[in-house]
Amino acid sequence: MVPTPEQHSRKKGEVISSPGATETSGALHETAAQKTSSSHLVASGGGLGHGHEHKQRATALPVHLIYHVPKCAGRTIDRHLAASLSPNAYCQTTRRRGLGRFLSSHHDFQRIPNPNQTRAVCGHFIGVSVERLFAGRELKRSLLLRDPVSHIVSYYNFRMMRYLSRGLHPYSFSLAYRATQRNFITHYILRNFLELPWSRLARFSDDEKYDTVNAFLATFWFVGDYRLCDDLIAALGATLAIPGCAAAINTCAAWQRRGRWMRLEADDLSADAVAQIRRENLLDQRLWETWREAGTDVASVRPRALAGRNATGFVTAEATRFVNQIARRIQRRWGPFKGLQVPTTEGRAGVPVLGAVGSAAGSRSVDYDVR
Repeated sequence: MVPTPEQHSRKKGEVISSPGATETSGALHETAAQKTSSSHLVASGGGLGHGHEHKQRATALPVHLIYHVPKCAGRTIDRHLAASLSPNAYCQTTRRRGLGRFLSSHHDFQRIPNPNQTRAVCGHFIGVSVERLFAGRELKRSLLLRDPVSHIVSYYNFRMMRYLSRGLHPYSFSLAYRATQRNFITHYILRNFLELPWSRLARFSDDEKYDTVNAFLATFWFVGDYRLCDDLIAALGATLAIPGCAAAINTCAAWQRRGRWMRLEADDLSADAVAQIRRENLLDQRLWETWREAGTDVASVRPRALAGRNATGFVTAEATRFVNQIARRIQRRWGPFKGLQVPTTEGRAGVPVLGAVGSAAGSRSVDYDVR
């Protein structure tokens, strides 16, 4: 449903709810409370090495939380902030390893040595539980996202080039798509940023997921398409008093120089394949359509109507994905099955041709369907 203007009126740092999502909103706040309780233990104890300092009155300076969705220009922002700010002023959160992730937050805050000095935090794993470290300070959240077609194509190219650089094998785009979670960006936000467990995601309807993510993004300072990366860096530069421009990092062109790979373009997909990806990733498509041009004008955004549902249920889609993930790992390690088609790097840029790919043996042509 489309939130009313009154529902977008909010305090800074406060997650709001949207109509028709009472259970979702309650779950969101309940999860935040559960997660922040564990982060409070970390912040007030010796886990970070500065427990006594965390009890001091926090500085009035706002904290920027830059949420990094994979393949949405996050590495460019990360490297720029790391080069422009001191280690205490800029920090990253990572995923907790080992048994500790089952006992407390899945997010590791060890790279935030002194929250009182922190001005910006960036990473794939910035959960709501990190916010307790900055109690009393204004939170300026930002996020770049991407339409589902270009996102899956970019992620596919990135994985293939990385595997080839490590002596592994590529696999078809069809397999890559089948092994990718539907509505990847929506579920990434719900799982990694809002820290909702898999069991709750399995119970939520598409409407509840869509409403929850839109309500979360409505609390942000900056949201937009990944191509607004320069705008976000300029805005960060103005508020953090650092350079407002940066060179692009982790691009497809840079990776392509490291290994032999014929880059797949979205235009290489058939019209039916593009339509299928958009249809099966409707939540991501609508989120991108809603927020792609927002920038810092978040308050004026009104979510687009979902106008459709995924025919395949979440649990069924996850079970199918699991089977394809196994096939993907096997082919990555030992090569594609006999007769499978993959792209190559020889020939005119952007045009797939026959031949071997990296360490993959044999002569194969392209398989760009998403069956």
